[in-house]
Amino acid sequence: MTHRVAIRPSGAELEVRGDEDVFTAARRLGYRWPTVCGGKGTCRTCFVEVDEGAENCSPVGPLEREGIQALRRPVDGRTRLACQLRVAGPVTVTKRGVRRPVQE
Repeated sequence: MTHRVAIRPSGAELEVRGDEDVFTAARRLGYRWPTVCGGKGTCRTCFVEVDEGAENCSPVGPLEREGIQALRRPVDGRTRLACQLRVAGPVTVTKRGVRRPVQE
């Protein structure tokens, strides 16, 4: 089963598998996603703002909580780390810098 995640402002739409996080799905589908740690949850560069569908998002875990707090943002479900975020339904997020690599 997959769930749709729409990315603003790029207009990208990801089909996220039930066993993967948003960041992993983006990489599998060929998108470039801003990151330094490569999805380990330590750099916090992959953070997104959840615009719609927060009820379809996984709970914030300890590593993600620490990262969000380090970003000096409230742990209210709106700011999430894409490498930790799993979805169980449609979600729309804002993340600048997400793009497909140039095809040659």
